[in-house]
Amino acid sequence: MNKKRLIFSLILIFCSIIFLQVSYVFAQEESETDPRTWKYFRIIARAQDDSVFIKLQDELFIDPKLESYAITVNIIDPQVQTVIIGDETSPDAQRFAWSQLSKETQDKLINWTGTNKINLREAKLDYGSVFLRVIKKIKIKELIAPPKKVREIVNTTAYQNPYLQVFGGDPLGIPLKRGFGFSFYTGTPYSGPLETDKVGANFHLLGASIGVSTRIKELVLKHQAGATAGESESKFGKYNNLFTPKLGLDVSYVIPFGNFFQVGYYTVLDSGDYDPPLRVRVEGDTTYMPNSVIVDESFFNWEFRYPFRALGSTRAKVYVASYLGETHIGFSAREMRFAGSVFDLRINATLAGRRNFQLLIETLISDVGEGFSLTGFAFGPSIRMTKTPSGSFGVVCVMINGRFKIGDYFEEK
Repeated sequence: MNKKRLIFSLILIFCSIIFLQVSYVFAQEESETDPRTWKYFRIIARAQDDSVFIKLQDELFIDPKLESYAITVNIIDPQVQTVIIGDETSPDAQRFAWSQLSKETQDKLINWTGTNKINLREAKLDYGSVFLRVIKKIKIKELIAPPKKVREIVNTTAYQNPYLQVFGGDPLGIPLKRGFGFSFYTGTPYSGPLETDKVGANFHLLGASIGVSTRIKELVLKHQAGATAGESESKFGKYNNLFTPKLGLDVSYVIPFGNFFQVGYYTVLDSGDYDPPLRVRVEGDTTYMPNSVIVDESFFNWEFRYPFRALGSTRAKVYVASYLGETHIGFSAREMRFAGSVFDLRINATLAGRRNFQLLIETLISDVGEGFSLTGFAFGPSIRMTKTPSGSFGVVCVMINGRFKIGDYFEEK
């Protein structure tokens, strides 16, 4: 009887051990839909997302600090657990032991559930993955969210922007101290490549700005003077452009109590001697395709905008604006994060008036590099579409646009 009891007890203990081990294995099993269970993942981090991405750099003694970077965590093997800043495959990537991070930082990284967290373990694919894998990564709460930066909603600091874009878009805004600083630009906030010759600089003081603009005629495709017969006959990209004077004065003011309404005034100081734009004749007509040529005029400008975050972006907004006598409606966002990609998106519609209706669509891919260069530069196609000489709606210009980071101002809370 005692032997039977002993055997029965041993069997019971053995079964209990097996059950506990199986339970442990299932408990450790990762779920593709639950980022908190992932053991090998990458986070496309941005300092403004959470203070943990600054604290992490403090604990790893990273200096100078990075505003945007990629962090790879591999804690599959309890004996070898690592943290990598930058491209995991690069020998120049900064590698650290997981134990160098505090328990609080480790927990925050493990429990991070944003769309910028990517599972690096091989996912199970099926026939629906082609259509559904990206959709599954969308989190409704991150499609649209309030701004993260105070400067994005404050009238005195809204001009701050660490990126210089080659053609159009938001001006580069460099602060000297919060509401005091300078901005520089090529084109207008609503223009694309080879659309306008306008360049300029502004001084910003507590929401107000004053500046001058001039022109670089090479920023549009062709002028009438010096054009060959073949160039004069070409109908691609030589109309629906904006030509500005030799010297203009720009003043503006962002209404206090928020960064949602800006008013401004533009006037010509010196029209100068200027090559007229190349003229393209309308097919079957004696008229020419329109351009907006500013010679001796003044304009009241305004923009009503609503800043927010779209897909974890920075500087996202929808807007309605009047600028140099033209009405614009559009959307723009920088550093949007979706399915492991980081990109900018700009869509601007210029309503018919001084020129024909025009649609600008531009996307810049910025996760080309790693570490600082993750968002240090971006390149991508910019497409302008408008009414063509034949009367149909078509493409007038396709070109690569780009932006470059000049500095970081992420320390501001």
